[in-house]
Amino acid sequence: MAVVIRTADYKDNDRMITLLTKDYGKMSASVRGARKPTSKLFVAASLFCCGEYMFYEKDGRYGVKSCTVRRTFFNMQSDYDAYAAACFIAEAVDKVAQEDNVSPGLFALTVNALYALDTGASPGTTLCYFVQRLLHIEGVYPNLKSCVFCGRRDNLTRFSAEHGGAVCAACSQKHGGSALDAEVLEALARMAHTSPGDIAGLDIAQKTQEKLKKALVTYLMHVLQKPLKTAAFVVGNGKIEE
Repeated sequence: MAVVIRTADYKDNDRMITLLTKDYGKMSASVRGARKPTSKLFVAASLFCCGEYMFYEKDGRYGVKSCTVRRTFFNMQSDYDAYAAACFIAEAVDKVAQEDNVSPGLFALTVNALYALDTGASPGTTLCYFVQRLLHIEGVYPNLKSCVFCGRRDNLTRFSAEHGGAVCAACSQKHGGSALDAEVLEALARMAHTSPGDIAGLDIAQKTQEKLKKALVTYLMHVLQKPLKTAAFVVGNGKIEE
């Protein structure tokens, strides 16, 4: 089982796809003639297609032989916010996933997040849930229980992506950071106790979503040490600061 997380056209009618597979991590494969509308693999070579792929190998490279499509996540493509969140998810997964290295839970998280977006779940909430769970999977979840500078466990008002955690009111005067309040911490706690299949049941206020998105997306990019092109489309006014 695999889901397409990136595509690139080449030659006249072929396409290269990058997939997140359930059992083998990330892999790339060519799909001959996939750009022809009459191709049997037209859908299988489309972004977000999820299905059971069969491959062939030639000269050390893989090609798609066949695919039994399970879901295309087509509905979310008519909703800008949902589609933007899905594109961010795909780009983030492409950055963290590795070939021949399966991150436990990453495939289920990705597919469940796309399913939530496709079935009408809040794009903001889904994105926040995805990023916080991705940080857990990668073992880089920030410290939100005490100030990263002085160790104080109360009056935590800001979040520093650069230093990886919460900042108390006193230290924030010198170090700054993104807004972090009781509602944000409570939302993170609820997400931590929610399974990927229950994303649609989360209800996070719009204002809290915006604070969470900015903090989590900024922190993720800091951890990756790589920019995410789609970040500007999912974070508020498109401006991301640490």
